Amino acid sequence: MFVKNVLNVLRRIEGKSFKGRHYLNTSAIHFKIVKCKLFDIGEGISEVEITKWNKNEGDQVSEMESLLTVQSDKAAVDITSKYSGVLVKKYLNENDMLKVGSYFCEIDTYDDIIERDEEEVENEENNKREEDDKSDLSLNDDVSNNDYIKASPGVKRKANEYKVNLNKVGDYFNKVNISLEDLELYYNNVVKNECSNNMNNNDMDIIDEVSLKGIKLAMCKSMNESLQVPLFHLNEMCIINNLIKMRKAYKEQQKNLQTKETNITITCILIKLISNVLKEFPILNSKFNFKTNTYTMYKNHNISIAVDTPHGLLVPNIKNVQNKNILDIQKDLLSLRDKANNMQLSKSDITNGTITVSNFGAISGTFATPIVFDNQACIIGIGKMEKKLLLKDESNDLNSLNDILVADTINFTFGADHRYIDGATLAQFSKMLKMNIENCASLGPLLE
Repeated sequence: MFVKNVLNVLRRIEGKSFKGRHYLNTSAIHFKIVKCKLFDIGEGISEVEITKWNKNEGDQVSEMESLLTVQSDKAAVDITSKYSGVLVKKYLNENDMLKVGSYFCEIDTYDDIIERDEEEVENEENNKREEDDKSDLSLNDDVSNNDYIKASPGVKRKANEYKVNLNKVGDYFNKVNISLEDLELYYNNVVKNECSNNMNNNDMDIIDEVSLKGIKLAMCKSMNESLQVPLFHLNEMCIINNLIKMRKAYKEQQKNLQTKETNITITCILIKLISNVLKEFPILNSKFNFKTNTYTMYKNHNISIAVDTPHGLLVPNIKNVQNKNILDIQKDLLSLRDKANNMQLSKSDITNGTITVSNFGAISGTFATPIVFDNQACIIGIGKMEKKLLLKDESNDLNSLNDILVADTINFTFGADHRYIDGATLAQFSKMLKMNIENCASLGPLLE
């Protein structure tokens, strides 16, 4: 108790805690040093990138104060301290990858002082060395961890022979029951190609080898999963002359209402039109579960929007579009884009989307073949606006220039999960959306 009181007085004088161990006679005396671990942050995230350390070694840390900022699943997250004390050691640097369940720093806490015999300290260190030695002798995680996969003993033996993780085979084929044929296909198409690429690289003038991190890594994983989905694509051209007129009418309505200036965009109006038509096709507002071969339909239209940012492609979503007016949708769209560009999207912003819209035409491109996102049933690609000369009445021949319509057009590409969305359903959805776009006059008042 005496030693504790002395050390507390010295700490107040110095304005900082002692670090490490402080020896007195034959005992090791130190403040309680705790290791900080990254606990599960949800959504199946297993690894994050450290984008910023908010504290340096030697800095005072208060309980619930931010230690570092990480990038996880397309959202920035602050990791706070559970303790008050001094940050004495950082295990990782900025831009390093941090796995869930691993330690990232040590904090010398203020209160608890522990006195232990040097023999006890030495025994602890010896035990740690023994644990490290054991971990070095353990089986390779890539081979041994087959958590949710179902496979026969023969398939498992073959996987060990190939040094292949069956979980990766399951993820590759989007299935839980792995056959010997699946394993052989994965080994020949993936493992051998990786080995071949490594050999070929020796003959090339390599500029740099870049590891995917953060958003790029999340996109890579998402696309690998999506590519296992059999897709059906359909293209449709829509005349948007009436859509442009409606946009102008809304802008005039804004002036009359003297609302705060928010530029109503074509994208915003299209999002509302898509939601209106989606009410007639609830199966397209759904997600598929390949493990149970079931799909879930949703009442709310949480429309995901692909946003190009300096950090990569992000896909936040506008919640409950079916209940919102044009101005509210536009405000949400601008807010999500701003947060995406500044890496401030919350977990709520990027989860629970039900259908995706990708306006790639805002950059360039007429047609595309977009890939479904996050197990959703459907994605809608919007191409760039183009002027075209068309017949006013397609049932008649061209007899004079008066028969020609100068039309503003947009090409739409619809992609759907063909495991449970048939071509007829997607074609009917496309037909109704085209009719609503070409004949639209109003989507209700700007403010409701």
